[in-house]
Amino acid sequence: MKYDPLNHVAAHFLRDTQSVRVASRNERDLLRLIWKSPGIERSDLTEPLDLTQQSLHRIVARLHERGMLIFSHPETRRPGPPSPELTLRKDWCLTLGISVNVGSIGLCLMGFGEPLEKMEIQQAGSSLSAEMQRIEAAVEELLARRSAKRRDVLGVGLAVAGHRMLETAFNCPLPLAHWSLIDLAPLLGEQLGLPVWADNVARTAALAEAIFGVGRDVADFAYIAHLHGYGGGLVSGGMPFRGNFGNAGEFSVLFGRQDYEERPALGVLLEHLRAKGRSNLTLRDLKNDDLMDWDGIGEWIDRVTPAHNRAINAICAIFDPALIVLGGELPHSLARMLIERTEFNNLPRHGVLRDVPRLAVAQIIDAPGAIGAALIPLFETVL
Repeated sequence: MKYDPLNHVAAHFLRDTQSVRVASRNERDLLRLIWKSPGIERSDLTEPLDLTQQSLHRIVARLHERGMLIFSHPETRRPGPPSPELTLRKDWCLTLGISVNVGSIGLCLMGFGEPLEKMEIQQAGSSLSAEMQRIEAAVEELLARRSAKRRDVLGVGLAVAGHRMLETAFNCPLPLAHWSLIDLAPLLGEQLGLPVWADNVARTAALAEAIFGVGRDVADFAYIAHLHGYGGGLVSGGMPFRGNFGNAGEFSVLFGRQDYEERPALGVLLEHLRAKGRSNLTLRDLKNDDLMDWDGIGEWIDRVTPAHNRAINAICAIFDPALIVLGGELPHSLARMLIERTEFNNLPRHGVLRDVPRLAVAQIIDAPGAIGAALIPLFETVL
C-alpha cells in the first residue's frame, strides 16, 4: 500500500478524522495570508479571500478555538466596531526538517512557520539504519532544547541529495549510495513515529530561499544548488515547481558524462584542490575566509565558467525567471566570481536586447535544505 504521510498525522492536529485533513481549503488560504502578513486585521481578510463576513468570522473563530490563532487589538482603532489583529500561534505545532547531503546531515526545528533551532551532524559510514538512529538522537536533542515532545511535531520533511525516483526513493551520489533506491519516508517515519514527506534537497533549499531569503518577493526564480553535485530548483508563483517526475531543476542533466568534471560542482572543486596538495579537504573546509588565496581557486573558476554560462542561458531560455540564485554550499566569494563572469546569450534584434534575470547570492546559507524541508509538512497540510 502506498505510503501517505497524512495517514500518520497525530489526531490532535486533525480538523476531522473522517477526511483526514488538518485544515480545509478556505482555512489554509486564511492561515497562509495571516502567516505572510502577521498582525493583519480580520476586517482586511474579506476581500483577498473572497469570503462573506459571516463565513470569515466563522472560520477565524474555529481556528482560534483550535489554538492556531492569536487575537490582539490595535492601539489605534478605525471608526466602528474593533477588528482583532491576527497572528499564528507559533507553538501550535512544530515541524522538523532533515537534509541529507554528502558529508553532513542538517536538521531544523520549526515552530508554526518560524525556524527555532538548527543542528548539523556528520554524515559518515555506509549503514542507513545507523544514520537513522543518529538522526533520531539529534531530533531528541533538538526537541529537548525547547522542552518539547514528539507529539508536538506535526510532521517531518526529509530532503535528500539525488534524483527523485518512484515514491520517496532517490538516486544519490556515490558517497550516499546507502540512501539510494530505497523508499525512505516510511522507514524514517517508523524510526521517528512521525509522518514524513520527502523531496530533493536542492528544491527544499529553493523553498527556504523563496520564503525567507532573496526570493521572498519574487514569484518566479531559479535556484542553483552548488553542493557535492550540481542541481537546483525552480520556484513558480512562489512555490516549488517539481515537474512530472519530481526532478525539475536537475541542471546536471545539461551535461554529458564527458562534461561532468567541468561543472561548477563542489565535489569537483574538492578534487581539484586536493590535487593541489590540500588532502582530506571537505565541503565544510570551503567555508574559509582565506579561500580566495588558495592555489587553484582562480584556475577552477576559469575552468567551470563555460559550464556555468551554459546553465544560466539554458535556464533563461526554458524558464525565463526574474531571478537566478546561486546557493547550496557555494561560498559567497566564489558565487560573486561566477556572477561577475556570467555572459548572457543576448544578441540585439533591431538594436534592442531582451530582458535577462538578475543574479544573486543566496541569503539562506545555514542549513537551507533542512529549513525548506521543515516547511514541507506545513505546505502539505495547513498553508
